[in-house]
Amino acid sequence: MLESTANPPQITVERIEPRPRLSASVAEQLLSEIRRGGLAPGTRMPSERSLMELLGVGRSTVREAINRLAMLGVVEVKQGQGAFVSSGSIYVTAPEMATALERGVTRDLLEARLALEVETARLAALRRTSEHISAIASLLARHRTLLDQGEPAAVPSAAFHVHVAEAAGNDVLAGFIASIASMLVDRGPILEQIDGYREWELEDHALLFDAIERQDPELSATRMRSHLEQVAEYYDLRNLLD
Repeated sequence: MLESTANPPQITVERIEPRPRLSASVAEQLLSEIRRGGLAPGTRMPSERSLMELLGVGRSTVREAINRLAMLGVVEVKQGQGAFVSSGSIYVTAPEMATALERGVTRDLLEARLALEVETARLAALRRTSEHISAIASLLARHRTLLDQGEPAAVPSAAFHVHVAEAAGNDVLAGFIASIASMLVDRGPILEQIDGYREWELEDHALLFDAIERQDPELSATRMRSHLEQVAEYYDLRNLLD
């Protein structure tokens, strides 16, 4: 049973055995508990120590799992207070999509992104609010800091697309992007090994943000299409297309 310092939720989880990308497995199990109501909106997440003892994983694994959920908007991390389950919608991936993502069908994923994210960018330019602009600007600044420090930036990179989808004001589109964010985070470090990719990605995101901020829907759509087509070429360079 997971324990929290306030109003502990009564839920049961299975101990996770070590395996590749353990933080993703931890995040998925916590998300499952949230979706089925074991951790209700507004509930404080169990402490890091509780999760470490319950799941038999290290502190860094727990923190990375919580960061994944925070990136997706599933939990909100409050400085000095801990992580809390978000009161917003929790998107559930359809079984068919989950199966495809589990297989890692990159070509199909890119085709789906191209079909949906171009329109997402166009809608974002039409519907974005000042709060959306502020959030995306902060995300790009964080991305820039990680780049300058030579640190991996897969998390803010994936979160950028989630934020653009949220700005579009369409729950279905936002749900799709949120459902694939963890895959983008997992594959990001592979692409970052390509010379020039990290700098290109941030600059391309900045150009797309500029079009959205200026509320230019056609330019936003054009830049998103160009961005995703270039991403496909980078995937091809790393032989990730299947």
